[in-house]
Amino acid sequence: MSDVGTSGQTPTPSSPDLSQQFEGALTQCPPTNPANNICTAQYEPVCVKTKVGSVVSYRTASNACSACNIPEAVGYTKGECS
Repeated sequence: MSDVGTSGQTPTPSSPDLSQQFEGALTQCPPTNPANNICTAQYEPVCVKTKVGSVVSYRTASNACSACNIPEAVGYTKGECS
C-alpha cells in the first residue's frame, strides 16, 4: 500500500512564490516503479511539484519517498509548501 502523505492538503495552483522556491532547489523524482512503492513513515516534509497537462501545482508530502510516489510528481524541495 502506498503512503502519499499529503497531510490533508490539496494541490495549490502555481504561484510566483512557490515557483521561486523551486528555482535551483528541485530534486527530480526518479521514474516510478510500482514494485518499489513502500515508504517509511518518518515526517520530513517536502513540497512536491506536480504537473497534469499544462497545470502545475504544489502540495506538501510527508517525505521525499511519499512525494515521488505521487504519479504526477515532477520533483520536490525540502520543507513544507508555503
